[in-house]
Amino acid sequence: MNKLLILFLCVSLWSCDDGDLDIPAFEFEEEVYNCDVKNNSYTLFRLGVAEGIIVTLPADIFKPEVTTTPIEVLITAENVVYRIFNSTVSPSYFCNDIPPTTPTIKSNWTGTPGASNKILIESIEEFDNSNVLIGYRKIITFQNLKVENNGQYMSFEEGDFGETVILL
Repeated sequence: MNKLLILFLCVSLWSCDDGDLDIPAFEFEEEVYNCDVKNNSYTLFRLGVAEGIIVTLPADIFKPEVTTTPIEVLITAENVVYRIFNSTVSPSYFCNDIPPTTPTIKSNWTGTPGASNKILIESIEEFDNSNVLIGYRKIITFQNLKVENNGQYMSFEEGDFGETVILL
């Protein structure tokens, strides 16, 4: 009887299947990449090994000026996207007019609108080593970021997206 019980336990443990879960890592490189302005918008993104978070913002937000208070942009399904890929993704994937066929998207999460779900953009002057103004550093953060994929949600109260410099 004991041998039968042990056999039953072994078979049931080995037959368990956790499915094909894509658990988001949200571990990105420090660098914020940006593509040239297209359709009057900037596409900014950060990459992980097989993941990326993409933010698309109107070009007029990136005016060459200092902000005294952060510019607020409401999060939508169009301006925040988090993707999990089947393999390593490179920056060229996002800046091409036609994305390459590989890697493929395994999971696509989009921003969820809400009154307090915002992208905040601060702007400060950027100087070179000779103290000459060369552009403006844009500091981008999320407030109440919520992304959705087929009725599943992930939420983050606050988070730094990163910084990018728009040169003069």
